[in-house]
Amino acid sequence: MRLDVLLHELRLFKSRSQAAAAIDEGRIMVAGRFAKASRAIAAGERITIVGPRGARTLEVLDLPRRSMSKAAAQALVREVEPRES
Repeated sequence: MRLDVLLHELRLFKSRSQAAAAIDEGRIMVAGRFAKASRAIAAGERITIVGPRGARTLEVLDLPRRSMSKAAAQALVREVEPRES
């Protein structure tokens, strides 16, 4: 599944175009690297979203199969604690 579609389907952005804009602005990383909107995402990958309140890293547990509720979408990702240095 494309990164921009996944971010929208997981309800992390209100629209696919907002997700694509965040990717283009360099606010989204996959596995620690900046990614394009068309990058394919698989279960188990980690996505970092940088926003005004800081960065958060999420692990994709499974991909959405169809349109779903916000609660069901939130069950497909897990917040990953930042690693201590």
